[in-house]
Amino acid sequence: MKALKALGAGIFLVVLVILFARFLLSQLGAPRASGPAAVIDTVPSGFAVEDLGAATEAQAARALAARVAAVGRAGVRFTTADASVVWLADPATDEIEERRAGAAGTRLRTLWHGGVAARLTWASAHGTLEAPGLAPGERSNQYH
Repeated sequence: MKALKALGAGIFLVVLVILFARFLLSQLGAPRASGPAAVIDTVPSGFAVEDLGAATEAQAARALAARVAAVGRAGVRFTTADASVVWLADPATDEIEERRAGAAGTRLRTLWHGGVAARLTWASAHGTLEAPGLAPGERSNQYH
């Protein structure tokens, strides 16, 4: 009788381990594709976007200022050491939007209202769109 109980317990444990292993494997699912999320890759229609490749924020600001002067509603896509970035400038609404995909997977959106020309001039020299005397950017996590 003891041998039968031990055999039953052994079979129960083996079945339990198999079911648990199947559950864990089902939770893994298909591997995710590497690369930026769609929130970074997709640019709203109407923006003339130039891909700069690897660039600093100051270089991107100069390129964006030139594109805005030439075509109006424009954007630049560039990469830094730690992120993939898209800057979109719309002189009609006087806004600049930044879409940033960090190397760790964080997707951030920052929107600056007002002073497109002043912000791009400041960023050309200082590498940031946070210009003194202008409203700070409104940052939001794109997964929320």
